[in-house]
Amino acid sequence: MLAWGSITVGMAFVTNGRQLLIVRFLITYGMAQMKGIGGLKGWQWTFLLEGLPIIPLGLNNIEKQLLTNLLRNDSGVADSELISSTRLSWRQVRYVFIDWRIYLYGLIFVGNTTVIVCLTAFLPTLVESMGCSKTEAHIMTAPPHIVACVCCLLAGYLSSRQNEHSYNLAFCLLVALFGFILMLTLFNQGKVAVYASSIVACCGVLAAFPLLLSWLTNNVGGHTKRAMAISFVWGIGQIGGIAIPLIYRDVDKPTYRRGHLICAGMMVVSFIVTIILRICLMRENHRRTNLSLEEYAREAAIKEPCDRHPDVRYVL
Repeated sequence: MLAWGSITVGMAFVTNGRQLLIVRFLITYGMAQMKGIGGLKGWQWTFLLEGLPIIPLGLNNIEKQLLTNLLRNDSGVADSELISSTRLSWRQVRYVFIDWRIYLYGLIFVGNTTVIVCLTAFLPTLVESMGCSKTEAHIMTAPPHIVACVCCLLAGYLSSRQNEHSYNLAFCLLVALFGFILMLTLFNQGKVAVYASSIVACCGVLAAFPLLLSWLTNNVGGHTKRAMAISFVWGIGQIGGIAIPLIYRDVDKPTYRRGHLICAGMMVVSFIVTIILRICLMRENHRRTNLSLEEYAREAAIKEPCDRHPDVRYVL
């Protein structure tokens, strides 16, 4: 535990990329060598080392109250609620399950999350299949995520600057699809081609994730409905992780064409649903803009309308 903390603290004093890679290597290599200690596997030690230091360093009561007040006020402002409340609204809970848009978000989320989990779990195996050792494979999985991090920041900046989520999300999904197509077609072109293709796939699918989540939260009003919608969509998305052993199988080595095809198909489905959802939101915005006075009054009179209020316009 002391070694883990010391190395992690040491990351604060690195001055260049080479030193950062060395420190990260020590962390990854150290966790890999802990396999079998105390009868625990390497992945179990990963969770223990990341979680245990947090327990004695929890928030005090003042900090908890401060964060609670910030979240409460933010919820009220975001939902145009005159009085912000922390109470649970069962009416808003019901809204989540009868709002068909939530299910479309969930479908996109399943495709995106499943591919992310597949890449996260499979990338070391893919790199190892190119002739690298296990230690080298762990190191070589860092660059794709570093490049993907830059792409996430760029995509988020463009999306916020333009107040446009769907087109940016669709573009990221197409980039991921292009990456999987390259992985399918360039396997015989050498290790560099396959590795570069995996970087493209990582950039697309990882950059799409925050865009999708922010698009969802921007278009769901009501503090209870928003919280429930995020939980519901997130829960649906995790179902895809169950299928990982069925997507990338050992019998498909070394090309893994079947897994690449399935992931590419998921990107196509997510892309199509994204465009469909955008069109539906555009039509709903147009409908609300052209409401008659009677229709406006009737829809505005709904108790706790959340994002169903006729004054609300969905972010595209």
